[in-house]
Amino acid sequence: MKNKIIKPARLESGMTIGLIAPASGAPDPAAIDRGITVLQSRGFRVKEAKSLRARWGFLAAPDAARLADLHAMIANPKIGAIMCMRGGYGVMRLLPRIDYALVASNPKIIVGFSDITALHLALWKKCGLVTFNGPMLLSAFAKERPGSFTLGALERTLMNAVPSGSVWEGLNSRQFRVVRHGRVSGRLIGGNLSLVAATIGTPYEIDTRGKIVFLEEVDEKPYRVDRMLTQLLLAGKLRDAVAVVFGRNVPDAESAVRERKLAGEGLPRLASPPPARVPRDYEPVLDEVIAERLRPLGIPVLIGLPFGHIDDYATIPIGVEAVVDTRRGELVICESAVR
Repeated sequence: MKNKIIKPARLESGMTIGLIAPASGAPDPAAIDRGITVLQSRGFRVKEAKSLRARWGFLAAPDAARLADLHAMIANPKIGAIMCMRGGYGVMRLLPRIDYALVASNPKIIVGFSDITALHLALWKKCGLVTFNGPMLLSAFAKERPGSFTLGALERTLMNAVPSGSVWEGLNSRQFRVVRHGRVSGRLIGGNLSLVAATIGTPYEIDTRGKIVFLEEVDEKPYRVDRMLTQLLLAGKLRDAVAVVFGRNVPDAESAVRERKLAGEGLPRLASPPPARVPRDYEPVLDEVIAERLRPLGIPVLIGLPFGHIDDYATIPIGVEAVVDTRRGELVICESAVR
């Protein structure tokens, strides 16, 4: 990462949000219109990228078109923030051809999650740009009833040049699990586990030294999560972290059914290590996998914070200082992410 940390200018009401599709296309074009209507109702103008509504196989458009859309939004002085339409797949294909000098000289708010993790990691590594792991057009704004917590957290983080505070702010209840207790501070880095693991061995791989690493996953079987965590451990990418915090990880449908079955059978949960003898068809659920893999690190580890592929999604700024306090199940953003 470059030594200098770059923060984008804060978003203000009336500014224009540029919408891009750097990964997959929209499964329902009408959802784009619904999302734009919500953004406009909250006081923002909207500019669509040329390829926003395109479909090209499992991508929104060819690499050159998606890259051109990203560069055009970054270079446009009228764009106050860039929001990704959705994730899916495709961002990693763009990383070698991004004009990182253009990004550094025109720092913009860039927000998205899931596959957009690859873009966040690359921009932090190459430019030191603070970006935002947060909701996208289809994940939040296109819903019939956009969540007030998600929208409030996004606007609080992007529109105020002050620390956004607790990721729980605005939620009435907290449900979290502690793997190992502790209270630490550090800069935030992370995102979707699959993308974090996929960048290992590339020029864009995650730097976890002294960092609070935040991770989330969706539609992955427990053994695959185990494999990705093991890859990070073998690569030494968690050894130098000061803490690891997981969002609410959404299992694939088959594992969800099995988890409910296991709970009904009273098998040990996170509070206890896996039993010495287990049924042959037993497959550890995600929380147990995370605990077994990360407990030996000896650093604070929390599971179940409000981010991930869920309805109530906190916006996590990448590159700013934060504090983890496991006794309270807390992740507090203690540095402003915008200027």
